Amino acid sequence: MARPTIGDFRSTDQNKPRVPTVPSSEVETSVSTEPTPPDPDFLTPAEKYRKQLEVAKIDLKEAEGIYDAVLTKGYYEEYVRFRGTHRAVFRTRTYEDHLRLQTVLEMQKPQLAISQDELITRYNLAASLFEWDSKPLKHVTEEDFDALLLLLRKLPGPVFSVLARELSKFDAKIMAVFAEGAAENF
Repeated sequence: MARPTIGDFRSTDQNKPRVPTVPSSEVETSVSTEPTPPDPDFLTPAEKYRKQLEVAKIDLKEAEGIYDAVLTKGYYEEYVRFRGTHRAVFRTRTYEDHLRLQTVLEMQKPQLAISQDELITRYNLAASLFEWDSKPLKHVTEEDFDALLLLLRKLPGPVFSVLARELSKFDAKIMAVFAEGAAENF
């Protein structure tokens, strides 16, 4: 029994060798002696992670502190200062907060993207805001959460926007710290 042919890779008679488009003298002079940055496709997960932290301007020591705080205390919190003595404290959200948001999205079914974005922002802000204007905010019961939603609705629009923008930065930092490769670094 004859072996089956897997493929015929012979060239046709009309197939001519390729001619270089750049004269060889130009190719030799354009070779750089500068070291090339490592190809991102060949970085280890730990190296990719460190590169992502560098792009996000997060020091590895700070990332380690955030990672450890979430694992040991169950949360990480950060102060955000506003003009004068005004400040907010943001804390990482729990899975329970995620489920609450998911439930309200399913119940309200916002039709417009802007309505959905506003609802997500408001619920995430209420779940993350643990202090506002030097006053601690409770997060023990659902009534506490409803009171936080009411507090946010009564804020001046520009203040709400600033809080939402700062929360977005906070969330981006947390996502960068817990990105793929974090476990290999800590």
